[in-house]
Amino acid sequence: MLKLAALLSLVASPLAAATINGAHYAEPTEVYGHGAVANGEYARLVVTLDDGTTREASFKKSVFEDTAPRLHDFNGDGAPEVVTVVSGFVTGAWVQVWFLDDQARLIPAKASAPIGQRHRWLAIAGIADFDGDGVEEIAYVDRPHLKKELVLLPVDLSREGMLVPSARLSGLTNHHFGAGDIEGGVRWCPDETPVILTADADWTQIVETRWQAGELVSTPVAPYDGPASFAPFLTCP
Repeated sequence: MLKLAALLSLVASPLAAATINGAHYAEPTEVYGHGAVANGEYARLVVTLDDGTTREASFKKSVFEDTAPRLHDFNGDGAPEVVTVVSGFVTGAWVQVWFLDDQARLIPAKASAPIGQRHRWLAIAGIADFDGDGVEEIAYVDRPHLKKELVLLPVDLSREGMLVPSARLSGLTNHHFGAGDIEGGVRWCPDETPVILTADADWTQIVETRWQAGELVSTPVAPYDGPASFAPFLTCP
């Protein structure tokens, strides 16, 4: 895997017990030149902390290719980690999870294996414990314009090694090439299994996918009629 070359900007005292409370991409760039996401390629990740300071990360041979960073507390300590999509000039896209270490440094904690080819992307749908095993997963569509495969990626920060997918299901997508937004998302209602909302591969149906009997199972629920047609299915009854 392409070695991460994070550029860390340390502003606060290492003794400060700061936590992450925001994140955004900065410095739009055309150096990668993919164009899969409208205005979606950036040179830097900027993370804000609750003490008012910031941390930054960048790569020498990769960009952040995404709609926005996502904050999520994977280990239940009350402090969120940051989830990003990074694309290497040679290796293509991968999921990168960041956290603050005990000296308040922004660290690239966990990563999936890169796709293996440039200009091949993945689109995050949402984060939840989809299979009910106590470990939360990042759900994303691998190559939403080409392969169109939904993937569950468990994130257990206590384990060593790379992030490895636990389930895959083909025939689903959540992004139009060149669009600025990822469509669909996750519906997570009390006392219910989290549901992933995507379209089918040819954008004719809205599809609900949930964990059933040890695997991902998809069910078409309505015709697809633009991004707004997902709204009724993302709201708890």
